[in-house]
Amino acid sequence: MKPSEFAGILQRYVRPQTFPLGFKFIKDVSEVPEKARRFDNITLCQGYNLARFYRWTVYLDNKTVCPIGLIAYGFAEPDELYKTGELAVAGGYAGDIETGVKFEESVAKLDYGEYSGVLVFPLERDEAEPDLAVIHGMPAQILRFVHAVLHDTGGALETRIHGRASCSEYLEAYIDREPKFVLTCYGERIFGLTQDHEVSFAFPWEMADKIAENLEKTHRKGIRYPVPMSGLRSMPVLPKKYEESLENIRKSDHG
Repeated sequence: MKPSEFAGILQRYVRPQTFPLGFKFIKDVSEVPEKARRFDNITLCQGYNLARFYRWTVYLDNKTVCPIGLIAYGFAEPDELYKTGELAVAGGYAGDIETGVKFEESVAKLDYGEYSGVLVFPLERDEAEPDLAVIHGMPAQILRFVHAVLHDTGGALETRIHGRASCSEYLEAYIDREPKFVLTCYGERIFGLTQDHEVSFAFPWEMADKIAENLEKTHRKGIRYPVPMSGLRSMPVLPKKYEESLENIRKSDHG
């Protein structure tokens, strides 16, 4: 399935408010499209949110500035502040450096130097075959992906939530070859301007066909977005005078 086809299916069944993204890991810069926008001194989450909000194709590499993102994506090696847990303490997440070390050890990481960068683009632009897809949306929209993933398997969707480094939680979907619900992190909300009402979903691209198929199947069975709320089909509680008026109208209606 072409990325643009998948984007069309998402528009039909999920209606995301921003552009669903493809992530393509780049080994050599010669693979980067000439039109891709490049930025120095921004975070990874700023970069992919530029793609998400503005429909831009963005190339990100070791010129980004967040140490956690640089290390997670293999664009840099950990320094002593990272390895000792001091970054997590300084950020307010860890109460002491021992806890900070546990935070940093838990962050999913690509091998250092495995890729030179990552191309991030709206799926509808068909820039490349993605390695990874990431969709932001409201919880009820992201719930539809859980339905699609579990439709053939049952059980439960398992994920890990750090409260930080959600860029690395997207990577987990690529590394583990499994879909992930992502409670988009504090840093992405500060720097990437992801909104309070938004959460995320990530999956390896080879799952796109099955997710698309099951979004359609579950939609046909009545599991939909927008959620078809039962209250719109129920008799409301009316003020007493309204009830009296209604009774009068019905009595006088001889049709």
